[in-house]
Amino acid sequence: MEDVALNLKEFFVRVWEAFISCIQRNKTIIKAMALAFFGVIIVSMVLTVFAFSVAPGLLEWLKSLIRSERSIIAIPPPYTEDLFFYILSNNAGHFWNPIRMLVWVPLFGTFVLGLELLLNGVIIGVVSIIAGVTRGVSYPILGLVPHGIFEIPAFVFQFASIIRWHVTIIEITMAKIIGEKVNGAKFKQGIKDTIILAVASVILFTIAAFVETYITPYLLGM
Repeated sequence: MEDVALNLKEFFVRVWEAFISCIQRNKTIIKAMALAFFGVIIVSMVLTVFAFSVAPGLLEWLKSLIRSERSIIAIPPPYTEDLFFYILSNNAGHFWNPIRMLVWVPLFGTFVLGLELLLNGVIIGVVSIIAGVTRGVSYPILGLVPHGIFEIPAFVFQFASIIRWHVTIIEITMAKIIGEKVNGAKFKQGIKDTIILAVASVILFTIAAFVETYITPYLLGM
């Protein structure tokens, strides 16, 4: 039993060390994705506040739009496994949804990823402002922060894994085009980093989905 526990400890230590090394190698990509994501959220929040001040009727229109969307898309009720898997499958769609997996297509996928980053950031920013205006400042804090502390880093790692993939594929493609020797070790490291970042994002998405399903509704009194 002690041997099993020791082996597990060594395994998790190696996994953690590999993760930290991956973060260090890809810190520029991760920082760029984080800045871009937070930048979009902040800008969308500012623009939403400005839009509501200039056109007060816009708030009611957006609220009606959200209600109509919910009538079309059947979102499972809180505290259910259905909601958990709905949230998780939606957030991790780049790893299984054929349409959203277009982000992995070399070059073309970078444009799709840019649209995804913009869309997710805008949705978070706009929804937080709408919730704050209609239900008070505490509502978006309780409704977004608890799972957001896991979900936003998960998005950053997901986006970083996709960019790492594109950089790796482009580097090997360019080397072949210009007739240079392909650096096999660098290629393998790029693929390994892509997988590590992807796995980290899925783990964080899983935690975020659990919090959003079972804890957030409780905090909001649902």
